[in-house]
Amino acid sequence: MPFTHQNLLDAMDGVAMILDHELRIIGVGEPNWQRFLDENRPQAPSACNGSSASVLNRPVTQFIAGNAVRSTFAELFNSVLSGARPLVQIDYRCDAPNLRRDMRLSARPIQTGDEVRHLLYQSVMLSALQRPDIPLFGIPVADQEAEDILTLCAICARVAWPVGAPSGAREWIEPPEYYRRGGGEVSLISHGFCERCFARLQEDE
Repeated sequence: MPFTHQNLLDAMDGVAMILDHELRIIGVGEPNWQRFLDENRPQAPSACNGSSASVLNRPVTQFIAGNAVRSTFAELFNSVLSGARPLVQIDYRCDAPNLRRDMRLSARPIQTGDEVRHLLYQSVMLSALQRPDIPLFGIPVADQEAEDILTLCAICARVAWPVGAPSGAREWIEPPEYYRRGGGEVSLISHGFCERCFARLQEDE
């Protein structure tokens, strides 16, 4: 069988994709993509239907919830394409209700001739730890961040408290603390950035 980019993507750890210069997904590593979807119920309203074909030729930012999160990641990826950064590497949380997952996302340039026109996007699991159920991590995610919706930091998974407070008047607490402080059931959450994680994202690689 001749070697192809698909062979390489299929052999890589985690979820691996190739993005073009407009951040569109043009290739997906099949086995791990399907395995991750089988094990995790999508929370975002823009989630794909389960097949890798459903995301091809769509911008990767379409699958990132929250205006601030979406625009920040687009800026980071584009900075690699332009050569302003050598790469993007971010450690983040992607929890299930009964499982803490520590992940690492990376976006690296694929050199073609004298310019970079593609990125290798890869998200791998660093560790997973069973824990008592935290319902927040099973609640549907709103496409946009809103101050009247409970917000989780897209990097560290802490909760903005109290819900509905303006940005300058809230603190970021661990999810179990939300319930200890009397937080009730919610039907929708949003993703944003706590100040500490946003500052880290702005640092030069």
